[in-house]
Amino acid sequence: MGLGGVVIIENASEIINFYEVLEVNPEAAAEEIKRSFRRLVKKYHPDHNAERTKWAEAKMRVILKAYDTLMNENERTEYDRKLRPYLRTNRDPYRENLAKRTEDPAAQARLILYNLLNDKPKDAVEAYERMRNRDANFEVWQFLDHKDYLDCEFLLGEEYERQGNWKNALRFYENVYNEERNSPLRFFLEEVKDRIRDIYCKKVARRCKPLEAVKIYEKVMAMGVSKKTEAYLHKKIAESYFKANLEKKARYHLKRAFELEPKLKGAQKICEKLSVDN
Repeated sequence: MGLGGVVIIENASEIINFYEVLEVNPEAAAEEIKRSFRRLVKKYHPDHNAERTKWAEAKMRVILKAYDTLMNENERTEYDRKLRPYLRTNRDPYRENLAKRTEDPAAQARLILYNLLNDKPKDAVEAYERMRNRDANFEVWQFLDHKDYLDCEFLLGEEYERQGNWKNALRFYENVYNEERNSPLRFFLEEVKDRIRDIYCKKVARRCKPLEAVKIYEKVMAMGVSKKTEAYLHKKIAESYFKANLEKKARYHLKRAFELEPKLKGAQKICEKLSVDN
């Protein structure tokens, strides 16, 4: 069950299903709710999700709100009173049917795509991670046609990027890139190249050791970039080599950067460090 929605709204125009949040049935007793709550805290606590702390904090806020509500007898009674009519008027039979078929990986792959296409990306990620926890070899491409698979992978990457999980975002984006780069039908190629470049350059490389960062910049360059972007990447490589005390290589790449873009911006500091006139 997904952690859908964002907040419980007083006018009940949108209500989170707290039973789904805590992964229990509406008839669950307090002891069962406590057990599930403890398990979810271990899974989603920010201390256990260092790569996506903001996402984990948001998860925990919803989990805590659900727990506090369902463990208070009076609040739970009032919540149930609001939830029942909301569920009756907001049913989605197709989604419900797929969600029930938890042992059917093809149904779960379609559920993941359906949630992504119907503005429920968090639920999609929950379903995907649940399937991966059950079977480490589960992938949506095994059960969807080519176009649906590409849509699903791109949108999963987009949601993981939104959550700050760069590792998974890159995995999905690179899957799409590798699938499309030699294909005559290119639905996402340029968009996904830009996203891969931005994550690697603005998020990942900054946290790496200098020579690891060089490999990342070279990897992005090998994907094929504009002349201006290539100059920027050579500048970043020069900065990384300088940090690694490899000034000769740093000078070479800085020179290459200015050959590609004579008016290259943001190079003043590295030029001063290398005593190069820009």
